[in-house]
Amino acid sequence: MLNSIHVQPIIMKRSLAIAFSLSLTLGAAVMAANPTQVQKLLNSGECVNCDLSEASLYSYVLDGVNLTGANLSGAALQGSKLNSATLTKINGDRANLALVQFKDANLQGANLTKANLFGADLRNADLSGANLQEAILEGADLRGANLNQANLQKANFVKAKMAGATLEGAKMGGARMPDGSEYKQK
Repeated sequence: MLNSIHVQPIIMKRSLAIAFSLSLTLGAAVMAANPTQVQKLLNSGECVNCDLSEASLYSYVLDGVNLTGANLSGAALQGSKLNSATLTKINGDRANLALVQFKDANLQGANLTKANLFGADLRNADLSGANLQEAILEGADLRGANLNQANLQKANFVKAKMAGATLEGAKMGGARMPDGSEYKQK
């Protein structure tokens, strides 16, 4: 009987602490972006043409979401999972997408200029026609990715895994290759 009296307040304190930190996390995401649209994304998994600029959505599981045309400029999604997501024509300019899982995602025509994709998993992702100019892709996994017609100028691919990636018609002038060398556009 004595143990149950002491256990309950500890459990209640932990539950309150978790609820409080969750509300702070969601509150930060909502304060930085359009709160209605962030909630729509989290509830339905779809937010076409949404304004999620500057949103803080660290480590969210968003597999299969549809963010076609969304504004993610300056957003922080570090460590999130967006496998098989539709992100065509998004504006991810200067977004923090480090360690994000984009396996099998559709990023056709995405603007990822100066985005941080350090260590991102982009296996079999479709980045055709995407703008990755000056993006950080150091240590990223791009095996099997479609980078046809992409702008990869001055992108950093140091230590990236690129076996099986297609690069037909890609602009690569000044890009840092996986071995650290600079690509010279022909």
